[in-house]
Amino acid sequence: MRLLFWRALLVLLIGLVVLAVAAWLLLLRPVAQPATNDPARLFNHGSIGNEETQGLPYWIWRVMPAVFPDLLPRGRDGYGSIGMFWAPGDEVPIGFSVMTLGVIPRVAPNCAFCHQSSYRLSPDDPARLVSAGVGGRVDPQSYIRFLMRAGTDPRFTSDRLMQEIQAIYAMPLWERVLYRYLLIPATRSALKDQAQRFAWMASRPDWEPGRIDPFNPVKFYNLGLPDDGTIGNSDMMPLWRLSIVDPTPLRRPALHWDGLLTDLHETAVAGAIGDGMTYKSYPRTRETLQRMEDFARLQAPPPSPFSSMRREGDAFHVPASAVAAGKAIYTAQCAVCHEPGGARFRTVIPIVELGTDRHRLDMWTPEAAERYGNYEADYPWGFRYFQKTDGYVATELTGLWLRAPYLHNGSVPTLRALLMPPAERPASFYRGSDLIDAANGGFVSAADAEPNQLWHYDTKRPGNGKDGHLWGTDLPPAEREALLAFLKTL
Repeated sequence: MRLLFWRALLVLLIGLVVLAVAAWLLLLRPVAQPATNDPARLFNHGSIGNEETQGLPYWIWRVMPAVFPDLLPRGRDGYGSIGMFWAPGDEVPIGFSVMTLGVIPRVAPNCAFCHQSSYRLSPDDPARLVSAGVGGRVDPQSYIRFLMRAGTDPRFTSDRLMQEIQAIYAMPLWERVLYRYLLIPATRSALKDQAQRFAWMASRPDWEPGRIDPFNPVKFYNLGLPDDGTIGNSDMMPLWRLSIVDPTPLRRPALHWDGLLTDLHETAVAGAIGDGMTYKSYPRTRETLQRMEDFARLQAPPPSPFSSMRREGDAFHVPASAVAAGKAIYTAQCAVCHEPGGARFRTVIPIVELGTDRHRLDMWTPEAAERYGNYEADYPWGFRYFQKTDGYVATELTGLWLRAPYLHNGSVPTLRALLMPPAERPASFYRGSDLIDAANGGFVSAADAEPNQLWHYDTKRPGNGKDGHLWGTDLPPAEREALLAFLKTL
């Protein structure tokens, strides 16, 4: 009798092991993405190791806009409604990776979700993609809220989603079984959990397109810090020509708006962790992250369309004499902060001197810096350079014509407005366009510029202040116009 018991127990254990291995092979075994020698494609669609935590089964992700169109911003245009650029022939928009776990392809955001740009020189132009850009049209919060609301919607059922999937894909029986009885219920449960994780957003001003609260999610979830009520809303920075931030024996250039890190590799790893990478996926992701860093070191924006070589009367013509005069002003007053080699370049300018909105600065706390520096201390992340600062970083102006709106929180719509005293800057405007404002430098921002396409930005809301950065605001009108002409060419 005892022998039968042990035999039965052994059979049970073997069965459990077989089931566990089968489940891993079917659902969890990472399958490498197809190799590519195209660095832009890798940046735009490469996996950052977050499929296990943030990845949605491809066919669920694919049909969700059709099932829940009313939950998207303004209920239109599928994932295009959150500002994503979808290149012809790609199975997902820029900023999403597709990686197979087991036998199920999963879709997850990657670095390019936030770091992508597009522009048009005239209303009828097709949008042109600029990799690693500022993400001026991308709306991360609307994407998060879409997933959260869908996960708690009574329409999120196996019957409803399978109906939509089978309308566009002849799914084989084995896959139908997996989706109907496992993947759809599990995805709904995960999205409900995500809704709890991001419940804190309801007590803050909306991020709005082109902006994100980058570290509060990390503080509250990864680092386990309590909700402190801080607001981190800020524009997404471009990742262009970042070889200039490589450290030297004499200095370590500051990264992020507030200089909370001084190491590009740690910045990439920390960003991937914030987006869902784990210590389990990091070893297989390390090489991809390194290649993404290399891409950001070399990637450059397209040259400015503003030029004295254009014919007079062209909207993008800038007089050569004005550009030369503006360059002299820039060299005398701006280069010390914004040119590589300048004494204050990529250093933190104290907030008491800069005078801009301090909410983003206050969001990153000494406790957060200490905890992230010791994150999962039993795993060798190697973090050494997290810090708390007292201001914002003086960055390079590479691709300035594509960086609008301006200041760290995107509170100034155009270069012309940036050169005005804060009291004369617009108190509100509209953002989210990729149509260049040839007269003022930046993107069009009037209420009627692109009706029903843009989002209202109110500088009176917490975190949206337009004050500060007074350099250039006291210039005589002629010199201000000259400086504007030069800045447009950067």
